Order: sequence, then structure tokens, then C-alpha cells
Amino acid sequence: MRQQRNEIPPLVEEIGLGKWHFRWDVQEKTRDDESKSKYFDYNEVELDHKPTATEQKAIKAQYA
Repeated sequence: MRQQRNEIPPLVEEIGLGKWHFRWDVQEKTRDDESKSKYFDYNEVELDHKPTATEQKAIKAQYA
């Protein structure tokens, strides 16, 4: 569920083959190693449709 990437992730993204990622609780963080590089940490679920605003709220509440 928790994911990381170096760029700011889109909150809703079509990933192909009728699949969508919905992301929330995106947080910018700094690595503790020598690089001190920034990254983004967030929750993510995969869906078989584009989530509505109501569904997005329900998903966030379910994983709170």
C-alpha cells in the first residue's frame, strides 16, 4: 500500500489495461543517506475504474 517515488505522483492516474491508481497522503521526505535526496511517500490502491470523488473519500476513510 505505501509507495515511494522521486517525482510528485498524480493523485489519480490511468496505468493502462483499464486500471487506475488512486494515491493520497503524499508526503515529501528526505533520505537519511549521504545523498539527502528528496522523495515522495504515499498510499496507493489499484482500481479497475476511475474513482469518483465520493469513492476517493471512502477509500481514504477505509485506510485511515
